This record gives sequence, structure tokens and C-alpha cells, in this order.
Amino acid sequence: MAGFLMLAIVAEHREMPCASKHLPRGFSILVSCPKNHCFTEFLLLLAGCSWVHILHWKLSFVLGSRPRMDALRLANSAFAVELFKQLCEKEPAGNILFSPICLSTSLSLAQVGAKGDTANEIGQVLHFENVKDVPFGFQTITSDVNKLSSFYSLKLIKRLYIDKSLNLSTEFISSTKRPYANELETVDFKDKLEETKGQINSSIKELTDGHFEDILPENSISDQTKILVVNAAYFVGKWMKKFPESETKECPFRINKTDTKPVQMMNLEATFCLGNIDDINCKIIELPFQNKHLSMLIVLPKDVEDESTGLEKIEKQLNPETLLQWTNPSTMANAKVKLSLPKFKVEKMIDPKASLESLGLKSLFNESTSDFSGMSETKGVSVSNVIHRVCLEITEDGGDSIEVPGSRILQHKDEFKADHPFLFIVRHNKTRNIVFLGKFSSP
Repeated sequence: MAGFLMLAIVAEHREMPCASKHLPRGFSILVSCPKNHCFTEFLLLLAGCSWVHILHWKLSFVLGSRPRMDALRLANSAFAVELFKQLCEKEPAGNILFSPICLSTSLSLAQVGAKGDTANEIGQVLHFENVKDVPFGFQTITSDVNKLSSFYSLKLIKRLYIDKSLNLSTEFISSTKRPYANELETVDFKDKLEETKGQINSSIKELTDGHFEDILPENSISDQTKILVVNAAYFVGKWMKKFPESETKECPFRINKTDTKPVQMMNLEATFCLGNIDDINCKIIELPFQNKHLSMLIVLPKDVEDESTGLEKIEKQLNPETLLQWTNPSTMANAKVKLSLPKFKVEKMIDPKASLESLGLKSLFNESTSDFSGMSETKGVSVSNVIHRVCLEITEDGGDSIEVPGSRILQHKDEFKADHPFLFIVRHNKTRNIVFLGKFSSP
């Protein structure tokens, strides 16, 4: 009987040291990701494990994924910051908005079919050096974020359109089918260009509930296009605590030291998580959206100190490490806040190709040097274009939640008046990944 149990448990899969110490002498477990949890629980009970030990075992599967998800989160944050700085250099006084998680997912899908320098460059730019099982990580994030559509007006569309002439390998198709479900589509750029363009435009319009029409600009594709990346993301959030519409007033927004523009300023007094970033003379606040699945983090200079937007010091010191420091919950505390925040909408169509090349993607867009032999035996295949269109709308809308005082509430009332340019992050709180990153410089 003991021999049967050992063989049966071993047959389940891989090593499971957390539970093996609870088995009688002579038993060993090689389980990590069992295919049949119920059968394994039955075997563990027969082997002398208590339900407490089995609970330990089940938790190990959840906890075991945390290190790799943390590594992926750090990688995604690093990529987000580096691309943001590139975009700010090109548009120092303008509004910036993009969805780093959309770009990362699409590029990671392309990496599955890449080899040699192309695969290495994608890995380096996306900081995947210390990340294990990248496709699984993005599958987890995508699954978690997609569930939020029932709470918010949120769509994150990521597509890789590939010309049918490439004859994709069965290995590439099978390895991307599950983690990148519905994100890979074969089309006919070569012989049916206009029809394909219309299909892509119609598909993205439908997938985004009509938010984005004609997502493909003129001359964005041709009959020579082999791989096209399309991202479309929008978010209309509902706050945990609604801003009273009666308190929204027109106010001047200081776009620099001397110039202003009118803006509809929302006002609310409530408890929020607030902090100070002394080395850049800024405040940071976390504003939770309904159900707290998502939050907006705003980094606001205490005043417009430079001759531009007032964000130069933030942009200069911003890097993956400082972002982690600034947004660390331990540096923030609950406070009663008098909050003033503009009602705004930012919609951007960005062309990230040049920025990605500057970050190190040298071969991805060059058909003479790119290597997609893991996808197809066809030579001279490269990514022809990256279309990235995003929209974020902030209004008073939200719920009337009951505040529960925290353990570190400050007694006095702080003011957070965002009447001048600020940096903002929309974060998925479960995985702590950045969904949107941008700056609001002008109404």
C-alpha cells in the first residue's frame, strides 16, 4: 500500500517539499502543480497528512507564484518608467498617456517567436532577465485585469496581426494559444490590404465599445506588412468616494509659472493615503477607484518651480528605483485631505517605434536584422508598425462608501490642490502592475 501511494503521488508531477515533511517515513512527494487536486488531497489523507497540512500544501501553489509575479511587476515598472522618460523628451510640455502593460504583453508575445539578437533585445528592454515563465505571468495579469470590466469602463486590447504568408509554425501557435488567447490573429496584408484594414478598424471599434474608430492611420500598413502590433486601451473610472458635482467649479490651471487655462476643478474632503517626497519637493496621494481593484497615484510638485511645467525635477529623478520608493505604502499614511482635482480626459495616439529603438530594440523593426525564425521559416520578417491608442477620462462619478478609519490617521486636514501639472499612475492593486502611466500638463 505504501509503495502504491508513493508511486501514485510521484506520478502527479514535480517536487513538493512543503508537504513531504508531513508524510510517514519512506514517502516522498514530487508534486508542485498537480493536475487533479481532489485526487492528490485523497492520497495525502491516506498518507497520514491532516487537513491542516493539506491546506499548507494548497497555499504553496499560490505563494509559489508570488516571486515570479513580483519579478514581472518590477520588470514592467522599469520598462514603463524608461518609456515614459523617452516620451517626455519628445513632448516636454504636452500631456502624456500610454498603457505599459499593453505594450509589454504584445512585445512579450512577439518574443515567443523571436530568436537570437531580436529575442535578447526584447528581453533586455522589457527587463525579463530575472523573470521566469513570462507568458504565464502575462496570462495571470490579463485574466485579473479583464475581470474588472464589470466594475469599470475598462478595455485593454492587445493584438498581434500577422500576414498569412508567414505560415506560422505549430510550435509557435501551441505555445501562444493559452497564455495569449485572442491576442494573435492571421490576416491578409499582401493581397487584401484595404479589406484587412477595414476589418482591423471594425474589430477594434467593436472591442472598445465604439471608443476608437479608424485606429489605423493612413499609410500605417502596406502590402509588405508582415507583423503589426495594435494596442487600444481606455478607462473611465468610478471613484471609491464620489466627488459632489455641486462642488465642481471652474478654476485656473497653472500650466507654467505665468500662463493659466480654465479647468473644471472637482473638490472633495475625505480620508486618503498621503505622503511627502522631500527630495523632489512633491506630494503623493493614492485615490482608490470603486472596489479598490484599481488606484490612481498622483505625484504633484508643491509648486511650479522650473520654467516649464514644474515636472522637470520629477522627470529627471524618475527611474525604476525612485518610483518604487515614492509609491511605497510605508512612506504614506492616512490623512484627512481637502482634495482638488481637475476633471479631465486625455486621449493619445503614440508611435513608440523610435522610443523603443532608443531603448535598445534595434533589430525588431529591421527586416534585414530581425530574427523571427521561432515563428516562421520565412526570411526578412520584422514588426512593421506599433499602433498604440489610449484614452483616460476622470470625472466625479463614484460611490458613497463608508470610511473606515486607519491606524495611522492624521488629525489635521491636509490640502492636495492639483491646479498645476502632475504625474499620474493607474495601478492594478492585486498585482501592483501599472495599467496607465502619464502626466497631465494642460487642460
